[in-house]
Amino acid sequence: MAETTPAEGKVLTLAITPRSREAIKPAELIQVTGHHELTLNARRAITILWHNAHVQGVEEGRDYTIEIDDLKPDGHKGYEMVEEAVEALMRTIILVRMTNGATRRVQFLGGNDMDSPDRPAGVLTYSFDKRLVEVLKSSTIWGKISIPVLMAFTSKYAVSLYENAAQFANLEFKSFADYSLDEFRDMLGVLPGQYKTFGELNKHVLKPVLAEVNALAPFTMSVLPTKQGKKVTGIRLSWWKKDSDALKDAWDELQRPKVGRKARLSDTVELVSDPVPTVNRLLRQSRARRSPKTS
Repeated sequence: MAETTPAEGKVLTLAITPRSREAIKPAELIQVTGHHELTLNARRAITILWHNAHVQGVEEGRDYTIEIDDLKPDGHKGYEMVEEAVEALMRTIILVRMTNGATRRVQFLGGNDMDSPDRPAGVLTYSFDKRLVEVLKSSTIWGKISIPVLMAFTSKYAVSLYENAAQFANLEFKSFADYSLDEFRDMLGVLPGQYKTFGELNKHVLKPVLAEVNALAPFTMSVLPTKQGKKVTGIRLSWWKKDSDALKDAWDELQRPKVGRKARLSDTVELVSDPVPTVNRLLRQSRARRSPKTS
């Protein structure tokens, strides 16, 4: 029987047995700030490292081991990229809001040892900060992260968008979430000052990221801007489950090489377009279509 918290009767994240290719990632490791500098490989690595620790059993003060090949972006090369990702995770401080209102600052990754790249089967031995483990042991909100989907992404922003949506995609009572523009940028991990206007963010981040996530994930998302006057001030993120045909298409795309994916998906982005439709505009259009015509 899954363990529950005594106060609320909710299932603890650590009580769920993860599948071999599906990580059960706590929201505390998904809803983070301060990860702007993390590369694609580093953002994928924290999920892989967490999943591996979850399988081995998360305990305070415990060391975990993982084959370095499991962290390589292409499976057969990239030792230096793994080393860079590990060091980046050690340098990155995340902020966790405690239930008592206090703020806890912890590293993504604690101390570790990495085998020499000359060894045919190198191993990384790693740990998590005890204060982070304490938080994760009481976690009751999580996202189901497909490891094959995670490793197939070519954009660091796609990783952040996919993992954040994965927390909600299977909920029956929730189908959208509203963010201020600054909150949405922080969620994606966009550097402060980068893509200053919504037009730039839409062109360089949202369109390519939506195309990739929607092509590979088991759910589909839309991103619609909300406005005050002519200025975009917020984002409504919506999601819905794919039908069997769409799931098959996603599976087929996962089997194809990453090379050429951008071209394959270039005509698929319809949810964020120029000129950008607002939520209010779409609602008005929907009501107009439903209204009976009068002669």
